Amino acid sequence: MQTHFVFRQMESSTALRGYAEERLEKIKRYFSEPLRVSCTFTVDKVMHIAAFDVTLRNGLQLHAEESTENMYSSVDLALAKMERQVRRYKARIKHHKTSEGRSAKVRLGVIAAESMIDQIIEEEEAAEAAAATVAALHSKPAEAAAARPVIIRQTEVVAERMSVEAAIMQMNLLHKAFYVFTNAGTGEMNIVYVREDGNYGLIEPHPNEAEAAAK
Repeated sequence: MQTHFVFRQMESSTALRGYAEERLEKIKRYFSEPLRVSCTFTVDKVMHIAAFDVTLRNGLQLHAEESTENMYSSVDLALAKMERQVRRYKARIKHHKTSEGRSAKVRLGVIAAESMIDQIIEEEEAAEAAAATVAALHSKPAEAAAARPVIIRQTEVVAERMSVEAAIMQMNLLHKAFYVFTNAGTGEMNIVYVREDGNYGLIEPHPNEAEAAAK
């Protein structure tokens, strides 16, 4: 386990380093692969803040932070929070694994028919929106221009290479509804998401018929 310590607005403490490393062993036992850990200790007036960032080899990231009036208490609370997250999401992913064939296969609630239906609905909605926009432009150009949706925020993400299972865990740990990643098995960019029924969905790119025929 590679551990990096940062002390902000306080002096470096060998005792605190040792205490944190000892407590981190509880997190390490959940993973067989090497961990990279960043520990940041900050004193802000009377508050002592302990923050931990753990990165796995597959790109999975864990984060926990707590603040109290005692740094050792902050360390305990932060790492206890991280351990609860890991245990909860490990159990949740295990629940969604199949017991037939490949034991590590994640049960994904996505079937081809559903994907086709979703695509048809999206295309119909897009067509209706386009028609409404054209009609509005002909009737009230100024008002339509003001009402048209615009991009107000653009975010660039790094699609880390990882398994589907790791992507689901990362999504849950970040409390996101979806997560973009590079599938370690196929090398393609995929998206996992949380379905309304509580299961997980997986969006995979597929070439259109023209591209497939060209190949």
